[in-house]
Amino acid sequence: MARSNQQGKTSSELMHTIEELRRISRENSAPMWRAIADRLERPSRNWAVVNLDHASVSLAEGETGVVPGRVLGGGAARKGLRLAAYGFSGSAREKVKQAGGSALSLLELAASDPSGSKTRILG
Repeated sequence: MARSNQQGKTSSELMHTIEELRRISRENSAPMWRAIADRLERPSRNWAVVNLDHASVSLAEGETGVVPGRVLGGGAARKGLRLAAYGFSGSAREKVKQAGGSALSLLELAASDPSGSKTRILG
């Protein structure tokens, strides 16, 4: 019997995140959260990888960056930078906190801002 190459997602945490983002999208008519969930369903090798330099330059003051993937610590974090991502490298999380910003999980941001206002998808 031949094995299928399609394994699907095996991380229960990732599956929970995707399901919750879809639920929040439906309940709040916020297509942004569905778009993030769709991107997280792709193979992880196709996820967004964003450095702090890129995030700092791309976001306007008061905007929150949403990364459907990982944030890496390349470069410096702008003061008050607010990012949400599925994963952060240790140096990225530390640099954001030292700059007075916040590094949130996707579910934390979705719970605090279910409409997705003043957010920008990076990557």
